[in-house]
Amino acid sequence: MKSTITVSKKVKEVLERKKREMEIKLNKPLSWDEFFQNIFKEEEERIPKLGEEEAEILKELIKEDRKSGEEENLFKYRCTYRYL
Repeated sequence: MKSTITVSKKVKEVLERKKREMEIKLNKPLSWDEFFQNIFKEEEERIPKLGEEEAEILKELIKEDRKSGEEENLFKYRCTYRYL
């Protein structure tokens, strides 16, 4: 499948420069498909991955934080209401 996207001249120049830099780094010519695949692969590698246990701990911490935030907001509301 082939498609075309329209980008500004400035964006095109940046993409071409980054593609050349990547080709030099890898020491081989790249198609545009290969260039974008490498970009997405690099981006994906930067995203930290959590194990199932770590994800559950993080979810619990977020729940606790939200609950304490709700309690704090309720306290502020009650204090404000008393002084009205």
